[in-house]
Amino acid sequence: MAVLEILPIGVVEELCLSYLRDRLGELFGEVVLSPPAEVPLKLNSRGQVLADHLLDSLSNYQCRADRVLAVINRDITVPGVDYIFGLAALGGRWAVISPVRLREAYYGRECDTGLFLERILKEALHELGHTLGMVHCTNEECNMKFSSTVEEIDRRSLLFCESCLGRVWSPRTEIAYATNGDGRRQIVRALLDRLRLWCR
Repeated sequence: MAVLEILPIGVVEELCLSYLRDRLGELFGEVVLSPPAEVPLKLNSRGQVLADHLLDSLSNYQCRADRVLAVINRDITVPGVDYIFGLAALGGRWAVISPVRLREAYYGRECDTGLFLERILKEALHELGHTLGMVHCTNEECNMKFSSTVEEIDRRSLLFCESCLGRVWSPRTEIAYATNGDGRRQIVRALLDRLRLWCR
């Protein structure tokens, strides 16, 4: 089984998907880019997709990898907040990101493709970090720092700090993966080794 699957939800820009596949492939090794999936979407009164509902819907999807990054070209949120850039199940398999608010054009500014791609990669890694058990970090440069604006995303690094990497593997996760019985323990350990090398 591959380590990471990228799953477009509906129509997503090819540039965005191919960039994520190539860059995340440098870290995760084999990355599977799947055909677009159509899943039931629940919207709020502003027409935003409820990301928590989307993750629940995707739990019935037949995964092709240990981790799945869904990408949806719709504005997303969760109850109680105006918007989010992404969402993930902490320590789980699923994450979702939206490129909508990562584009300069959304704010009426001139298009900057390089900046957009950097933001989407940061958000993808941030949400995938949550699937590995990383929580939000207080380190201003760590990619696990919470960001509520694109300017805050821009100040973050692509990398994870040593403290966050140290939280990924613990006796608790060791037990969870050992009882899973499908080789995911080895997959996550290999990924953690790659992350540590990559972040040096």
